[in-house]
Amino acid sequence: MRWRMGQVLGAMLVCGAHVAARADSAPEPQAAASTPPSSPGVAQPTVSLGLADPSPVIGVTAQTELRIEMTDPPESPMPMPRVLCSAGQVEGLTRTGPTTFVARYILPTSRFPQPAIVVAEFSNPLWPIRGMTTVRLWAAATPALHTDPGAQVSVRVGDRDFGPQIAARDGMVHIPVVVPPGVDFGVARSVNPYGKATEQVLDLRVPYSQRLLFVTPRSLAAGATAEVAVYAVEPSGRPADASAIVVRASGIKIQPLGSRIPGEARFLVSAPRILKVKTLAIEALLKNQSTTRIATTIALVAAQAAGLSLEPEAAHLGRKTGSSLRIFLGAEDAFGNPVDAARASILVDGNPTEVKASPDGEPMVVVHSPEPVGRQDAVSVEGVLDSAHAIRRIPIGVWQQPQRPWPYLPAATLSPRYTLTPRLGPLWNLGSQTGTAVFVDAVAYRSSRHPGLGLGLSVGLLQTWFAAQSEGGLSRTWLTTVPVLVQIRQRFIVDRTFFGFGVGAGFAMSFARIHAYGTTVFGRGYGAAGEAMVETGYLLRRGHLVFSLRYLAVYLDELTSGDRIVGNAAGAIADVGYRLVW
Repeated sequence: MRWRMGQVLGAMLVCGAHVAARADSAPEPQAAASTPPSSPGVAQPTVSLGLADPSPVIGVTAQTELRIEMTDPPESPMPMPRVLCSAGQVEGLTRTGPTTFVARYILPTSRFPQPAIVVAEFSNPLWPIRGMTTVRLWAAATPALHTDPGAQVSVRVGDRDFGPQIAARDGMVHIPVVVPPGVDFGVARSVNPYGKATEQVLDLRVPYSQRLLFVTPRSLAAGATAEVAVYAVEPSGRPADASAIVVRASGIKIQPLGSRIPGEARFLVSAPRILKVKTLAIEALLKNQSTTRIATTIALVAAQAAGLSLEPEAAHLGRKTGSSLRIFLGAEDAFGNPVDAARASILVDGNPTEVKASPDGEPMVVVHSPEPVGRQDAVSVEGVLDSAHAIRRIPIGVWQQPQRPWPYLPAATLSPRYTLTPRLGPLWNLGSQTGTAVFVDAVAYRSSRHPGLGLGLSVGLLQTWFAAQSEGGLSRTWLTTVPVLVQIRQRFIVDRTFFGFGVGAGFAMSFARIHAYGTTVFGRGYGAAGEAMVETGYLLRRGHLVFSLRYLAVYLDELTSGDRIVGNAAGAIADVGYRLVW
């Protein structure tokens, strides 16, 4: 006898035989809970989940009620949980009591047997509290078979028999069946009118279904750690071996935490401190099952603000009624990641002020001259964001400086982000060596947490000359030294003046011209360089007038001419400069 079978998981039928067939199905796994650690002898909160229809049939049941209940809650009432599922949807979550909730579980539209994982997660200050249940989603199908006319045909799927049905005159027969998850084959048995029986193995052609579920935090702050849970089930819907769950991510640390319930694996994930990307890609899979994997992303956000800066666009607030200026806000966390400063709370002379956005999208506040000005000589601006705090005093001047009249030449402030300072002054070696010094310093003040701390680079040119007496006579030396220093600066602001100090370290390259015995010898040498300095300055309209005292130490190796300069080849410098600011 020849068999011909149509598409097995084809048209779905709604009939009483389907419901009766699943009445004797295997019992579903009981709801379980994932709870935070607690002290011995203290009851732990548990979360249980259950469906009104524990074994729904796709094609027969469209939706069923999902019940969530917590026992021994850490607080009452509990907040609304977050509910996730690997297949289908959960909608209409509502509260029915302090620790009980109901929702609608809507079955997936893909009409093939599959397992589903449903997890409810409650937020908790110490550890997330979760509960999990698995759902075996059956699927109704009507395979079409071709056999002998008048034959009685039955189909066994799992441990259930469906039929028999009598084949029509053309040998076609349609048998309604219900297929449980995890069953890929059935057996068709045909007995023709002459009593001859034949059997055929039927491939039910069940497609792959997702058997993993990620439960991750909605976002992860820079430098923070959080728990990630992965749930896995076998094709039949039973919990999988948790030790076979592997989690991978690039560039971060993942530490296994073990499991508390079957089918659950917990991991501790640490976010990077410096956020170079906005999302973290993470993947989970089962060992030796290359197709059983799932990937998701976690949003990476900056940590709480640790530094807040208030940068006015002009040095003064005009005394004229109606005068105003903008103060731009900047913030960063403890690792230097930018933080949205628009969330800051701003007080101007003790009054709350709204944070707005500039045409370029920068957060700012607009400060107006008080009415009447009277004897008030300044406006106080104070900002708070998370653990960051900043205060800025804006002097009230006789006139209002134009608001950035030339984009390429901004008005100067006492606390710019970037500075470029050429300097010129005499050098004295505390001995016979004298000369002149020219320096160009570039410094950046980028930390919102420490706005007075800067990092910079200084390049100089020293021209010195000195005489040395020896047994052979008097020699005269002209020494040109080029020091290159990395500097650390700290500045302090008082009204319209500022002062600061700094240190630097680097290297120096020297070129010497030595005249002795009637001849001139040339040589060059290299050595280490170090610097300590103090400075003060005054705010001008477009920059700063700067005065500084510094001591520069340069110790050279032996020159290529064979001569050696003993001691410090530099010395004390008193210079004056003009600082360009941005």
